Amino acid sequence: MRKEIFDNEFLTQLEVANYFKVVPATIKNWRDRGLLSYWQAPGSTRVLYFSDEIKAFRDKNSFPKKGGDKPKAESKKVKPCISSADKEWRI
Repeated sequence: MRKEIFDNEFLTQLEVANYFKVVPATIKNWRDRGLLSYWQAPGSTRVLYFSDEIKAFRDKNSFPKKGGDKPKAESKKVKPCISSADKEWRI
């Protein structure tokens, strides 16, 4: 049986990076910018991330697909019109 990623309370930097399909350096960048909360044992170099925080980060930064709910009739483009020829044009 496959174990779900969020069954653990903590996730490693590599697990978070694999989940978001980015390199681990991106996760460190997000952490340094204050976008992700983390836990680090005193005297350790290992950084762990709270699974609930990762879920909240994902939900906060998820956006719906563009134009997914619009019917095709509404997405018709209007052709530009050319102004009348009696106007005087200057360059």
